[in-house]
Amino acid sequence: MKLRYLATAALLALCALPGAAQAGGCRAVVYWDIDYGGERWVTDHDVSYVGDHWNDKISSIKVISGEWEFFWDANYGGEVLRLGPGRYRYVGDHWNDQISSFRCVRPTG
Repeated sequence: MKLRYLATAALLALCALPGAAQAGGCRAVVYWDIDYGGERWVTDHDVSYVGDHWNDKISSIKVISGEWEFFWDANYGGEVLRLGPGRYRYVGDHWNDQISSFRCVRPTG
């Protein structure tokens, strides 16, 4: 019984590490079109380049958890748009079809 208690305590301590919080506290959905239309991409990872298929295509975003930074250029370069949890039906004329990379900078939850 004592061994099972120690194993449970060790598992709970492991779950409290920052890496575990990062994995569970960052999720976003990006969409090609306004109002969450067109293709969608659900992610909980940093993306240094969205790829040719997604480059300069994002028009709306749902941030499920975490605080995210979206960048004009690959490798987290150029202008940055920082968004927290929420629904962004349109990123605005300035940001529409401009995003090339994004990352979670602060997990939530």
